Amino acid sequence: MPQNMLLMENILTPEEQIKIHDSLLKKFFGLWAVVYVYAFMATSQFSIPIPFLEQFVVWFGKTFLHLEDLHKITNTGSGDTTYDFVLILVITILSLLITIIILFIDRKRASYRSLYLFTIVIARYYVAFTMITYGFAKLFDGQFPANGYSRLEEKVGDMSPMGMVWAFMGASRAYTFVSGLLEFTGGVLLLFRKTKTIGALFSMAVMLNVALLNYMYDVPVKIFSTHIVLLCIFILTFDWKLLYNFFIRHRTEKLYYNKLRAPKKWMQISLRVIKILFIVVMLNNNYYYLQRAFNKQPLPMEGYYAVNTFILNHDTLPVIANKKDTVGWSKMFIQYPGSVSVKLNSDTTIWKKVKVDTVKKTFNISNYDSTQYALLNYTMRNDTVAFNGTIKNDTATIIFIRKQKKDYSLSGRGFHWINEYPPNW
Repeated sequence: MPQNMLLMENILTPEEQIKIHDSLLKKFFGLWAVVYVYAFMATSQFSIPIPFLEQFVVWFGKTFLHLEDLHKITNTGSGDTTYDFVLILVITILSLLITIIILFIDRKRASYRSLYLFTIVIARYYVAFTMITYGFAKLFDGQFPANGYSRLEEKVGDMSPMGMVWAFMGASRAYTFVSGLLEFTGGVLLLFRKTKTIGALFSMAVMLNVALLNYMYDVPVKIFSTHIVLLCIFILTFDWKLLYNFFIRHRTEKLYYNKLRAPKKWMQISLRVIKILFIVVMLNNNYYYLQRAFNKQPLPMEGYYAVNTFILNHDTLPVIANKKDTVGWSKMFIQYPGSVSVKLNSDTTIWKKVKVDTVKKTFNISNYDSTQYALLNYTMRNDTVAFNGTIKNDTATIIFIRKQKKDYSLSGRGFHWINEYPPNW
């Protein structure tokens, strides 16, 4: 495109820009970007499954990439499986083919600016939904909750890099809250045309940090977080010349917001209603985190319990690691409502249901089929807790040393304005 045309395009309104006749190359890359955006949103990690596409991706991977064991793993939190990477390759190829077909059939069209502007709107709402959902989760303790006792008892060197991120974020409720607030703010700014540019810049900066954490700490949401950053860049392509002139060339510029308008009044009203419903549905979907945060109740007898003495049927069992000892207990964790986890001397962890009565001072532990596993009475003296009762059909006496969150430096130290020496231990 000639230089004078570039300068002219900077000062044209969006309606006038739609009438520009684009080159074939520009139409190709613009249309391919649009098709790919829709393809990604339809097939991303959190989208509704498309069975026939899943079968095609598996067939493609086995046939052309020779991945004989390729299949879609279900019930996994990973978005970076082999299947997911093959899927990205497939939708890239398919979007290129679709673009070529559309250009061949519709080769007389001057440009696809209207479709491009409409796709920016769709991308804005997609990124906004993602940012607000993740933001809500962090704001109200849905993502990165405070470290549990099993995490606090884990050696740093035994953590995975991803586990380290969760421990780091869970160590500071305030930092997690601010992180969520930043994501929520970026999402809200994207919902409105007048703030969509600052919203895209803001969200891109926030999500770039998230994507880097995912890459550097091996968190398996690399594909999704990378695409959110790319979608922010796609949204900003509408203003890229103006932003370049303003930030790099220090020129005075005026931002035009996307003024795609429906031709009829009733259509405009309908779109506003759809937008309001979208926001209401989005907030309602995230109400779960808000409700859980405000309804959170103290957990009776919460803590980590290290076994000091374990007596079963009047025989004292040694509290030592022994792969053959599937009876003796070494640790007990009370960290989730209604459940208890017990680590045996064999290093096996068993999970049970528990009802704690702080008035009668009883622990009623049951299996998940509701049959009774143990019934224990407890007495406390400082951090020493003694349990007496039965485990299965055996009499038991167990003496624990209890630790609470305040007893750990990571969760109990708190904030200090003044530190005479760095607390780096």
